[in-house]
Amino acid sequence: MARSIPWPGKRQPPPLIEIVEGGYRVNLGDVEQRVLRQSFFDLRILVNERDASTRRLFPNAYVDQPQLEAEYQQLVGDDLAQSQLAAIDQVEQSIDGKVVDRAGLEQWMRSINAIRLVIGTKLDISEDPERLKRNDPRFAAYQLYDFLGHLLSWILSALREPDWVDPAGPQSTNELP
Repeated sequence: MARSIPWPGKRQPPPLIEIVEGGYRVNLGDVEQRVLRQSFFDLRILVNERDASTRRLFPNAYVDQPQLEAEYQQLVGDDLAQSQLAAIDQVEQSIDGKVVDRAGLEQWMRSINAIRLVIGTKLDISEDPERLKRNDPRFAAYQLYDFLGHLLSWILSALREPDWVDPAGPQSTNELP
């Protein structure tokens, strides 16, 4: 007996970012969760060591004034690093599909973008896409970079969803009834 092709809406997997009561759920498979956990582990090390590949996570304030730039980095560098690590902590707590609020999904966006920036820096990715063969040693990193871009796109779409009402209520008290 032939198997039927399911109609749209029947037995389809949930979207990558699902809008649910109380917030959002990130629906990752086991492999994706393991890859992200490893990526977060690696990112923690790179951030703590201030590896050169993390330079885009700590933008310059004074490009042409090294003295002022050094002072700026000394003032805010540790705070930026700590807030990045705190965002990773939040994401790791919900990586298995726990519901997060809007702020939690924004931490997802920040953390995924951080990994993507570091990979892009290491691979020296430019505007011109590069076609790699599967045997290229950079192939897996490019695949991860592409997946993270896809995940970011889903996160942004969910954050822009106009039909979802934030359970915390309106953010402004100046709204008309």
